[in-house]
Amino acid sequence: MHIHLQLFSILREKLPRQARGEATLDLADGATVGDLLARLDIQHNVVLSVNDVHEPDRARVLADGDDVKIFSSVGGG
Repeated sequence: MHIHLQLFSILREKLPRQARGEATLDLADGATVGDLLARLDIQHNVVLSVNDVHEPDRARVLADGDDVKIFSSVGGG
């Protein structure tokens, strides 16, 4: 299956510079959000959406054509 991926801020470095933070990835059927994060070697807390809906569940199974956006988690005090 293919998903459209957009990475924001520092996460853009996970893709080649010329990609400008966007790519279409081929994933195995049944791949989850957690599988995607592992593939990208993203180990810290992030905020993400699937098809423009916030998705906190890393076990969510992705579907062909999904649009995934991943943002760095920010905190302050």
